[in-house]
Amino acid sequence: MEFTPESGVAFPVRRKTVRKIAKGRRNHFTGQFTFGPDEGETMDVESNTELRVALVTLARPDVVGLENQVPFAWVKPDGKPATHHFDFRALMANGSRKAIMVKSEYRRLHPEVQLELAQIAAQVTPDFADEVVVMTERDIDPVEYFNAEIMHEMRHADFGADAAARATMGEISATAQIQNLVDKIGLGARGFRAIVRLIRSHELELVNKARITHEAYVRRRLS
Repeated sequence: MEFTPESGVAFPVRRKTVRKIAKGRRNHFTGQFTFGPDEGETMDVESNTELRVALVTLARPDVVGLENQVPFAWVKPDGKPATHHFDFRALMANGSRKAIMVKSEYRRLHPEVQLELAQIAAQVTPDFADEVVVMTERDIDPVEYFNAEIMHEMRHADFGADAAARATMGEISATAQIQNLVDKIGLGARGFRAIVRLIRSHELELVNKARITHEAYVRRRLS
């Protein structure tokens, strides 16, 4: 949701895909989340793992875009044509694309599922994706997910706090503890959320792999 200069509200646009995700299933997780510049789009997901993969992928500095439910035409071993919908396709900063299959670890371990996924991946050509990966809940790093979730939760701009945080960031010569930056900003929790947004926009980066907390150390992004 975005507030317009006329004090109106522009609601996010639901991203349209060829394959529709049925909502409201009693025994299966489905949902959607808002993302993109100015929270301009919503994306449907049909498992909690998909949601986690999406948040983690979008939070990575080498990812500049994310598509979902991307259709790919392939040929089965019996010669019959079929369509597989990749859960996501990530556009990387270097221009390459990564097609992502999201499965539960339980399903991934089934030999027939492994065989089909391998057959599909073998037919993917560079005009569709440069790399194919399968991700399950076991591939989601807890620290990376914690950070992706907190960045998503604190994504909404606070212009005064964000300006103060950016000014404080300009004073960093090496590394700084987040709590020290929050103290210099002088706005309490608003300052902490502003620092999180600077990490989200990749203007700041964590010095070491760690959860984004007051005790963590950051620096201006090196590249």
